[in-house]
Amino acid sequence: MKYIMNTLLILFSLIFMSCEQEDINSEFPIEEKEIVLSMNMKNMVSSDNQFGIEIFKQMLNAEQGNNLMISPLSISQALLMTYNGADGDTKKAFDETLFLNDLTIDEVNQSAQELVKALLEADPEVIIDIANSIWYPDGYKIKPEFIGVNEDYYNAEVQQLAFNNEAVDIINAWVKNKTNDKIEEIIDEIDPMTIMFLIDAVYFKGNWKSEFEEENTIDDDFTLGNGSKVTVPFMYQSTTAKKLNHDDFTILDLPYGRGNFSMLIVLPNKDKTIDDVLGVWDNGTYNQWITDLYEVDNLDVIIPKFKFAYEKELNEVLKEMGLAVAFDTDQADFSNIIEDMDLYISNVKHKTFIEVNEKGTEAAAVTSVEIRMTSIGPSNQFIADRPFLFVIREKYTNSILFMGRVEDPSKK
Repeated sequence: MKYIMNTLLILFSLIFMSCEQEDINSEFPIEEKEIVLSMNMKNMVSSDNQFGIEIFKQMLNAEQGNNLMISPLSISQALLMTYNGADGDTKKAFDETLFLNDLTIDEVNQSAQELVKALLEADPEVIIDIANSIWYPDGYKIKPEFIGVNEDYYNAEVQQLAFNNEAVDIINAWVKNKTNDKIEEIIDEIDPMTIMFLIDAVYFKGNWKSEFEEENTIDDDFTLGNGSKVTVPFMYQSTTAKKLNHDDFTILDLPYGRGNFSMLIVLPNKDKTIDDVLGVWDNGTYNQWITDLYEVDNLDVIIPKFKFAYEKELNEVLKEMGLAVAFDTDQADFSNIIEDMDLYISNVKHKTFIEVNEKGTEAAAVTSVEIRMTSIGPSNQFIADRPFLFVIREKYTNSILFMGRVEDPSKK
């Protein structure tokens, strides 16, 4: 029997710690690992989720009709590394944008470290890798405190190298390796004023706790937001799973591995849209929906296979969320990174990949925070990017043969 789905399925969350979910398939006899959160960790998870929901909502509003996927974990990790270099009003802006509330910077770093450790150890049936790195050019003395805290709490690989074309290849090779070849590059060139890249990579691969049989996959119509239809392969199974019926939508919770990780799918009712979901979706309602999930036996589940990649510069959305000062060449304060040099965030780039099929889900994300100088500081670089004079002389006699001025190198 063919099933027609008339509303757009959206991916609500990839990485979700399900501490209360019961073992619903004897194929995986291993019990879920209960993760006990300290109060600071609970606050950190709440902050991360609130930030993730807010940035996702803003990006959805800006890109109607397009596939979109972000990793709040990856974005948060990259920004938290950067946060350790901020001071003054710039640090306050990070606090507000990332919803860090009353957590001290030590509590933030400690909680972030504990959270990543818990995720990595949650389920041996699921592959998850979270990697961080910091790259900066030769000739700069970055504060050891900044390097140390990112090495200790974020396990950041720190590399100092000449910022040239070879460096682009080296950094992108790191990204490709950490995402299992799913994302091949995050930078295409290095600006002469760039002083640092702070990069986070997340890779996830999980098989469904109850896998879909390929022979049950059939082609059917998927109705787009504008009412037109496209034919795509739909997967089918009858299983036991958790769900929630809301006035405006239905939530389905499909677990991976032994159950610690799951995919939540939020399906608007036929007379509703994704905007109706966004209108009532915040961190508080999200937590309540999770609490209200209930188990259903013999549930027919029909979802489309899908695979896509996404990329986006996050500068504007982060500015709108309150981090504008960090991008301001006059006001940004990253004095905890390096002495006597004015720095600012020039670019935050985010790339993601996802494939959902009968076996499970493979996903990857990379976030890069690029830090630049507002002016040339002490270094081993010389960049003649403005009018200059020149002299041609003989070394031993110091006789001047030619002198000149270059105002416009493009003129012949």
